Amino acid sequence: MTNRVAITSVGTGTVDAAVREAVRLAGGLESLIGPTSRVLVKPNQCKPSPRHSGCQTDGDVVEAVTKLVLEQNPASVIIGDGAIAGYDFGGFSTQESFDSSGVTDVAARLGVELRNLNTDAFEEVEIPDALVMKSVRIARTALDSDVIISTPVLKSHIRTHATLALKNMKGVMPGSEKRKSHSLGLDQAIVDLCTVVGPHFAVIDATAGMQGLWQYPDDTVEMGIVIASRDSLSADVVGAALMGIDPSQIMHLQYYGQRVGSPASLDAIEVVGESIAAHRRQFTTGFDVFRSRYPDLNIVQGESACSGCTNELVSAITYMKQAGYGDSMKGLTVVIGDAADVKAEGKLVALGKCAAGVAGADTHVPGCPPKEDAMIRALCDVCDADPEVVMATMSEARKKLWDDSSSALET
Repeated sequence: MTNRVAITSVGTGTVDAAVREAVRLAGGLESLIGPTSRVLVKPNQCKPSPRHSGCQTDGDVVEAVTKLVLEQNPASVIIGDGAIAGYDFGGFSTQESFDSSGVTDVAARLGVELRNLNTDAFEEVEIPDALVMKSVRIARTALDSDVIISTPVLKSHIRTHATLALKNMKGVMPGSEKRKSHSLGLDQAIVDLCTVVGPHFAVIDATAGMQGLWQYPDDTVEMGIVIASRDSLSADVVGAALMGIDPSQIMHLQYYGQRVGSPASLDAIEVVGESIAAHRRQFTTGFDVFRSRYPDLNIVQGESACSGCTNELVSAITYMKQAGYGDSMKGLTVVIGDAADVKAEGKLVALGKCAAGVAGADTHVPGCPPKEDAMIRALCDVCDADPEVVMATMSEARKKLWDDSSSALET
């Protein structure tokens, strides 16, 4: 039953009924939660957003999940999360996120403690056989929990293509510690984190999802479904498929599958309840929107192009432009993935190990994924730009964003 994923439709019924049926079909909570269990319900409360916008887990789903947990009579139940700290954008107040999603009211109504994990006590934890993150600070609440139920919302993501049950665990990294995962390599850091504090059950709020750059209401996608599984990797694979995103292009799913010995593929999953085909939509990823903003830059993606390369490329291009080199990038072709027969009339840069065989490239940046600074230096080299100016622009811009939002992370 590990690889079973349930999909239920809200339809003309209630969110509570859809959540209950999804959890039942996925195997239930009875064997997972006992009288001594300390349970953390971990929604995605990334930033203050309107109810039912698809940007953060809605209070209706959090309430339904928490009720199911309470019915098992565990020793304790906490609803907890920490809003995003920001990397190339600012951070937000967790309490304001709780308020806007309706979760504050849910906790009060159910008599459950609501905890801000950004300000929680933390412990530095060593990560065995780490990919990139050898140690990390983790909220004490998460470490003290016997059962963690990851309750994300269905969203695409500019850097990782999708953000679902596994990536949702970033919320247990207190405050600015979250930025560590970006600086080391986001997809791989997610895997390292989930190695020591992974979810035991996943319930994905797909009543409404969000695509693109998370602009409400333009990027809200009404879905009307709930996804549940005892295996978070499988839940994420199904969630990605429902958004029309190929799970093989989501690097943290592939690496996590390798870590736990389970393929991140629909072929290894039994879907029960509603079918994927009945509800699949084509979400626009944040990277798709990002590409559209640079019409004079030709980004070629081979079939193997994954979030590892797109994640770092977003930063490289963004700060090249901010440093004043936007015109220098005009006519540039950037290849990621195993693209064949690339035709470029001007400058050509190949990024990542999959693009190593691209013919005619002016330069190739190795790595899986290649590092952010290596990408910047390669782009600067072919565009006659000063990499030190770009790196300084990046550092200054990030510092200002982090300084400006530091107080929000304390609330």
